[in-house]
Amino acid sequence: MTEDTSEKWAASEAAALLAAARADALDEARRRLTDDLVDELLRAARAIAPPAAATSSPPPRRADAEGVWVYGVVDARLEAPPSLTGVEGSHRVELLRGGGLAALVSAVPLDEFGADALQRGLEDLSRLEALARAHERVLDAALALGAVVPFRLCTIYESAEHVRAMLEQEGTELAATLDRLAGMAEWGVKGFVAAPAEPAGAQTHAAASGTDYLARKREARDAVESAQAREEALVATIHDELSAHAADAVLSRPHDRRLSGHDGDMVVNGSYLVAESQADAFRSLVESLSRRHEAEGIELECTGPWPAYHFVEAG
Repeated sequence: MTEDTSEKWAASEAAALLAAARADALDEARRRLTDDLVDELLRAARAIAPPAAATSSPPPRRADAEGVWVYGVVDARLEAPPSLTGVEGSHRVELLRGGGLAALVSAVPLDEFGADALQRGLEDLSRLEALARAHERVLDAALALGAVVPFRLCTIYESAEHVRAMLEQEGTELAATLDRLAGMAEWGVKGFVAAPAEPAGAQTHAAASGTDYLARKREARDAVESAQAREEALVATIHDELSAHAADAVLSRPHDRRLSGHDGDMVVNGSYLVAESQADAFRSLVESLSRRHEAEGIELECTGPWPAYHFVEAG
């Protein structure tokens, strides 16, 4: 095939190839959107639960049996928030004490929250969302009273005795984590940029030749790569400055715009562990950075305070 023939073929086949690529990309986007939605809902309660949670005994098979949903661990001297109900809304959140610590818990029916039933239930995204929001509500109430080590969504034990055994076995690490989180809270910072507008007249004129078409494609690719490099440098600058004013920091994958609910594309998805005494200064810093980078089209949003979802992994 001569160079001229290959250029003509590329130009004639480009539309079909692009259409196929777009269809594949949409299928992948739908799959990832579902995965991201589940990830985000689980993130609301994300934590590294003690190993005992994953290896606790199988629940009894009585139809009326109840298990124990664990939200997190706090200092044993704290009291459970009054009139706070758990994930099912019918059982009050209580404290189970052991090893100098206390687990925030509520009873759940094992016919709905046993392993098999729970797995089927989590395929319903609306149910998953309700569980995540309720789990988060309990942890937020606990955070208002003091440090809390949040547990994963759906951490369920067979009995109160198993929970107390976990507190005894993991008490040293949990107590150390509580000490590290004392007077701290997690703050989230998300950054958005408006989607770039297509240059006026970009699609007005057809390519004069295959060479012209390929040259335009190279120029478009180079422009995208250059914009991505500038964006990555900007994100790194923002994250570094925020991290310098936090005890710890994590930068996560940005969410799809359909998940974020924002018109712009998310480019910053950071979590920062900040002392309560520095919370006002940290929020002011986010506002200052947003103003500073406004000309570059970036908008920063700060949320919190949250329990330290991203900062409880045992070292």
